[in-house]
Amino acid sequence: MSVSIGALQGLRSRWSALLALPLRAPLPPGGGGGSKKGKDKGPRVVGELSCEVATGCGLLKNEADPPIKPDSEYPGWLFKLLEPRPTIKELEKAYTEGGLTIPELRRLWRLKNKARIKESNFLKAKS
Repeated sequence: MSVSIGALQGLRSRWSALLALPLRAPLPPGGGGGSKKGKDKGPRVVGELSCEVATGCGLLKNEADPPIKPDSEYPGWLFKLLEPRPTIKELEKAYTEGGLTIPELRRLWRLKNKARIKESNFLKAKS
């Protein structure tokens, strides 16, 4: 199969014309998008925090912020959300002693499975 020189020159000129086309938009001044390292200004504060209302918690656009109620008016489980959950070592210790509830046992096996998967992925990536 033979290819003529004229065909190769035509292909070369088309190829160079394609390479000269801008495939992406030019970068904006200042270095472009992506991560802006060193420019984090922290969370944006839209007003002063108040002890009477939960600032910024209004669900609808034109709705006022809800008032903060006394602790007795909130459900008890709400304050348990901030308590730290037992670690895998604490759960294993309680398991050997035989004192785990069903949700704690489920959490223990989920944490063990998660650790096993992480270790397996680490060993696969290493080899």
